Amino acid sequence: MKITAYVVEDQRFVQKPVDSPADIPEKAVWIDVTDPNREQVLDLADRLGLFVEIDEDEFRFDVFGHVEVEGQQLIMLLQAERSSDGLPSGNGILVVSADKLVTFRNGSVPAAELLARSIEDMAPGSDPRMQLVIQVLASAMEVTSKALDAAEAEVHRSASEVLSSTDAIRAEVDLEQVLASLGRLQAKMVELRYRHRLIGRVVEILQRDRRFVLPPELEEDLELAASDAQSLGDFAGSIDEQLSRLMDSTIGFIGLRQNVSARWFSIVATVFMPPTLLGAIWGMNFEYMPELDERYAYAIALGLMLLSATIPLWVVRKMGWLS
Repeated sequence: MKITAYVVEDQRFVQKPVDSPADIPEKAVWIDVTDPNREQVLDLADRLGLFVEIDEDEFRFDVFGHVEVEGQQLIMLLQAERSSDGLPSGNGILVVSADKLVTFRNGSVPAAELLARSIEDMAPGSDPRMQLVIQVLASAMEVTSKALDAAEAEVHRSASEVLSSTDAIRAEVDLEQVLASLGRLQAKMVELRYRHRLIGRVVEILQRDRRFVLPPELEEDLELAASDAQSLGDFAGSIDEQLSRLMDSTIGFIGLRQNVSARWFSIVATVFMPPTLLGAIWGMNFEYMPELDERYAYAIALGLMLLSATIPLWVVRKMGWLS
C-alpha cells in the first residue's frame, strides 16, 4: 500500500510523503491510497473517521459501482473492466468527507491518475476539497469522452467496411468477424453509459444536496460539469444509435449472403434434376427396355440429358437468377 497526502501551503498544493497511516497530516485535503487490500482500506477509513463498507473478501465490488450519501459523506464505488482495451482493470473508492477527499484505488483509475499529475499546477481556492472533487469529475468526463471518441471511430471504420460502395470490396469483408467486433463494442458502450450515469449522479448530488455546499467560484465549474455530462450523454446516445443501425445492416448483409448461397444451390439442383431423372430411368435393370436395342440410343440419351439441363438453365437465366 502506498499513501500520498496533499496539503495547501503558500497558495499551492504540496505533496507530503507518508510512510504509515499515523503520519497522515491533519490538514491534508486529498489522501490518495494506491494498491491497498480490504483490511488496509477498512483500517485507514476507521482512522480517518470515514464510513466505507466492503463486503467481499478482496478489494472488489459491483461490476460498475454506485454512488451513495452516508451522513456527511459522498461515496462513489467504481470497478472498471478493461480487458478489451488491453489495460489493467481498476477498482476505486472515492470518499468526500467534511474536510477532505480520500481515494482508494487498485489498478488503473485514470481520473485519479490525471488529478495526481495536474494537482501541483493548480491554484487552491477557498474550498480545496470540493475543488479537487470537481476536478476528478472533469478528469473522469475527459477519460469517458476519449473512450467515446474511440468507440465512434470504431463504428465509422466498421461502417466503411460493411457499407462499401462496391460489391467486390464488400465481398472480401468477414461480416461475422465484424459483427463479433460490434458486439464487443456494444458491451463496452454499456460500461461507458454506466460510467457516465455515475458521473451524472455525483454532479446531481453536488447540485441539490445542501450537505455539499460549494463556494461561489466553484458553482460555475459545477454548472460546466453538468453541461459536459449532458453533452456526453447525448454523444453516447448517438453512438448507440449508429451502432444499433450498423449491427442491423451487418446482420442484413449476412442474410443476403446466405440467400445467395441458397439460391445457387437451388439453381444447381434445378439444372441437374431432369438429367438425373433420365439417368435414373435408363439405369433401371428391366429385361425388356426398347431403347437398349436402338443403335443410336446412347447418343440420343446424352442429347436428351443435355437438352433437359439446358432448358431449366435458360428458364433460370430468363428469370434473372444468374445476375
